[in-house]
Amino acid sequence: MAAPHVLLVEDSEFMATRVAETLEEVHDFYVTTVDTADDVRTALTEYDDIECIVTNYELPETNGVKLAASINGRNEEPEIPIIILTGRELEPIASDAIRAGVTEFVYKGDHATGEMDVLANRIDLVLKAYSDR
Repeated sequence: MAAPHVLLVEDSEFMATRVAETLEEVHDFYVTTVDTADDVRTALTEYDDIECIVTNYELPETNGVKLAASINGRNEEPEIPIIILTGRELEPIASDAIRAGVTEFVYKGDHATGEMDVLANRIDLVLKAYSDR
């Protein structure tokens, strides 16, 4: 069975490298990294096997919620699971994010360190939920 393909959207080169290496080496995901919303659209066209998007909340020229809305549309069943990785408080963005098609949230402060078990678990959970459809 092939490793699940995750698209990581992170504008910090350090964070992108750290997250991608950990997800690949520790949790057996295949990760493609991009750093802008435009690059996400290109990657979704280029790769037909992306199963999940993990995006930083704050991106150049946009944010993860707006990115999710542009991919999944509003008021529709999301086509691809999107996990927002953020250092911000989740409560203020949660309702807008859910309406925009965000599937899950992971708080960077507590869960994007070490072996990133929480992030990997959330990815596994959304992949299972989407495969059960």
